[in-house]
Amino acid sequence: MNLIQKAILTTIKAHEGQVRKGDNKTPYVLHPLEAGIIISNYTSSESLIATAILHDVIEESNITYEDIKKEFSEEIADSVKLLTQDKSIENWEERKAENLARLSSNMTIYIIKTIDALVNMKDLFYAIQTQGESVWERFNASKELKMQYFERILSDTKASLPTDLLERYVSALKDLQYSHLLPKENKIGFI
Repeated sequence: MNLIQKAILTTIKAHEGQVRKGDNKTPYVLHPLEAGIIISNYTSSESLIATAILHDVIEESNITYEDIKKEFSEEIADSVKLLTQDKSIENWEERKAENLARLSSNMTIYIIKTIDALVNMKDLFYAIQTQGESVWERFNASKELKMQYFERILSDTKASLPTDLLERYVSALKDLQYSHLLPKENKIGFI
C-alpha cells in the first residue's frame, strides 16, 4: 500500500460518522479527500498529498501527532501538526490568527491550508444555496469574521499560488461574498 492509499484509509477511519457543519449531512471525509485531489493537480509528492488528506485528523479525531509519526513519518506528522489549530486558544479569531502565523513559516504547507479553505468555501456556498444564509449561524464565528479569515489566507498566499488555483480561490471567495443575492434553487430544482 502506498502512502496516499494509507492516508486515505486513515482519514476514512478518523472521520467515520462525522458530517460537515455547513449542511449537517455530507460525510466529513469528503472534505480532506477533495483537498488531496486538488493538491495532486499541483504536485506529485506523495508526502504532500498525504498531508492534505490527513490535514484534519489531529484536530477532528482521536488520532495523535505520535500516531501519524509512527504510521507515516515525522515530516508528515510535523506538517499535519502545523495545519492543526491550537484548541487551547478559546477565542476563534485568536486561534485562527495563531494558526496562520505558524503556517507563514512554511509556504508549502500554507498552500495546503489555502486548499482546505477553498474546499470549505465551496462547501459553505453549496450549503447556503440549498439552505439559505442561516447556515452561517452554525459556525463559531460570524460571516464577517469568516470572510476576513478567508481573505487573510488569500493575502498571505497569493504570491505563491499557481494562477489557476488563485483564480479558483478568488472565485469561491466572491461566490460567498455575494451568496445572499442568489435564490435557493432554480425553477427546475437544480442549484
